[in-house]
Amino acid sequence: MRKQNTTLTHGAIVFVGTTFLGIIFLFLRRKAKEHDESGINKNDSADDKHAKNTSSRDMVTRGIPKNLLIDNANISTDIDNKSRILSPKTITVVHASVTGTCSKLASQLKDCLSQNTIFSSSTIQFGTVEEWDWWDELLNSEEETDISSIPPVVILIIPTNSGGSWPTRAEPLQQALQDLRHDWRVEKTPLRATNLRFAAFGMGSSAYDESTIGRPAKDAWQQLRSLGAKVMGKPGIGDDAVGKVAQVSFQNWMNREVIPELEQLYDPLTCCGDSNKEGCCQTKSDEERNESCCQGSSNMTYPKKEDGSNIENEFFDDSDDELHEPEVMDLEDMGESILVSTSQESKEPREMVTPSQASALKKEGYKLIGTHSAVKLCRWTKHQLRGRGGCYKHTFYGITSYQCMEATPSLACANKCVFCWRHHKNPVGKEWRWKTDDPYMIVDEAVKTHVKMIKEAKGIPGVKMDRWEEAHTVRHCALSLVGEPIMYPRIDEFLGELHSRRISTFLVTNGQHPKAISSIRPITQLYVSVDAPTPESLIAIDRPLFHDAWERLQQSLSMLKDKGQRTVARLTVVKGWNSDEVSGYAKLVALGQVSLVEVKGVTFCGKSDASNLNMSNTPWHHEVVDLVKTLKFELEKLKKEDSSIPQYDIACEHKHSVSVLLARVDQFAYDDPETGVRKWRTWIDYDKFQKLAARNSENPSFTFGVKDYIADTPAWALY
Repeated sequence: MRKQNTTLTHGAIVFVGTTFLGIIFLFLRRKAKEHDESGINKNDSADDKHAKNTSSRDMVTRGIPKNLLIDNANISTDIDNKSRILSPKTITVVHASVTGTCSKLASQLKDCLSQNTIFSSSTIQFGTVEEWDWWDELLNSEEETDISSIPPVVILIIPTNSGGSWPTRAEPLQQALQDLRHDWRVEKTPLRATNLRFAAFGMGSSAYDESTIGRPAKDAWQQLRSLGAKVMGKPGIGDDAVGKVAQVSFQNWMNREVIPELEQLYDPLTCCGDSNKEGCCQTKSDEERNESCCQGSSNMTYPKKEDGSNIENEFFDDSDDELHEPEVMDLEDMGESILVSTSQESKEPREMVTPSQASALKKEGYKLIGTHSAVKLCRWTKHQLRGRGGCYKHTFYGITSYQCMEATPSLACANKCVFCWRHHKNPVGKEWRWKTDDPYMIVDEAVKTHVKMIKEAKGIPGVKMDRWEEAHTVRHCALSLVGEPIMYPRIDEFLGELHSRRISTFLVTNGQHPKAISSIRPITQLYVSVDAPTPESLIAIDRPLFHDAWERLQQSLSMLKDKGQRTVARLTVVKGWNSDEVSGYAKLVALGQVSLVEVKGVTFCGKSDASNLNMSNTPWHHEVVDLVKTLKFELEKLKKEDSSIPQYDIACEHKHSVSVLLARVDQFAYDDPETGVRKWRTWIDYDKFQKLAARNSENPSFTFGVKDYIADTPAWALY
């Protein structure tokens, strides 16, 4: 028995020891793996740095959270399964897409090449810039160059960042090209011996800055050429500021600059040589040509820009006379081009919304008013019509959600925010350059259209008839539907017309038009969106058209101090994007000394090409509460340094909207004389406001302030 126990004891010791050693082995293996994936060590030599594998699996992208980048799960992106870029008979289509446009164009080109039987013997691969170590790929070919073999081809499709800078996802290529040009150990033209061919297409928007469109693609084109690579055609530029112009420009570039060059590489007698060869573009009928990848390769035209000039490829060499020959345009895109060119010829302002934009907006439920306005029935309106709860404005300010009209007098905006739930179907612009509709007409049609939608809502199951009848009278207007309302040149008259109908006004601006903020009349509540705490994060998140967007935001907030009425700093929290550096938010809030601070978690509205947000970017309510507490603490720190900064405290919350309200104590709080408990008055006396607004309209010298139209906040709405 004793011997048996001894045997069991030894067995247990061996088991425990083996388990312990196994744990140590797994730990060391994991550490080794983390070390391998840690990227480039700061002590590495120049050669070591370029020898490291910096594929997308290992790279941490700077500036944009990795979980927000383009998801290419449906495309083969495993670097181990890809050929070397310099391998003969290899065509590599590479993009650096941020919002998805360049990814779509690159995929379209890859599919087009794959369908062309001329390239059936080639290897066609597709991926993002980050998937390759460009220093290694461009310098270290695993095969000796055979001049008689079909050379490798690289086709780049790169978007333009704010100010014409390279997007974060293209920085690995940018850095490699710069290093190759300036490293004294590398010969002047290292790519000449590789026989590499390349082409480049740049995406951008003239709404930002026409002079910077496609600059990264142009830079890549210049640098690759200077390093000895051979160009295929000229760099293409796509401007997505007007309708389908970018798509048409890409088709033109692909079919005129890229595919003919590739066809000649793979079969010198194709198209460019023997035009009678079977399968050649010239031998096909119009119908066959339209169904093939050579569609319009010799006779597709470029549409017009707003100044009437052709949106054609911008080149570095001398202009090509053949670019200006009259050509044929796809019917699909002809309408928008005619609208633009006709507008220029007549010298009259054009309509803001193109037919394709109007179609996209209507599909999403927008009811267009005139040429630049819209209304839409809010889901909270329908929610409260059915006897359910109201929106956060009902909780914070006492509006009646089923009597609220969501509208805008300007569908255009000066930002292209990543979290915009409108998916960027609306136009963009820095200033008003369109036809201007009458403000009375806009308000009148908006109210009529809204009431019509209310009538149609009668059939929604569960609608309370008493509320449905009351909803026919509009009492509130949320000017936050889409676009930038304050861009509308006659916004002050528009607001006055709403007030004359006893409709309260909640106007949201993105803070890019400070002069307009200073000039508008007193309204119920004026918002400025504060989407980022630093200039860098503002550019990344709002993607503003103005190069001085940060300064404009600061000026707009400064204007709020002198408005006199209720002002709000609106923070939309995008987890992983702008939820850090709370001290920066505190400084902006203090700059405006706003009455209220709304902090709301971003709402995920589904996947779109305009944004890469997903559910992981929507914060939980408790995370927003924690952020607000931190913001309050940072404001208190600033107040110790500057006594003029007001004191703020948490007043209300709306969990369904993941929203918390921070309010000025001096304007909205008071201590109950009997109980000593702090009470809040964030709600609005709307009848009192309308009387005050009417008096100010009659006599602009009459002024009123925040406390003149406040009302008690019910206990159920408090934090």
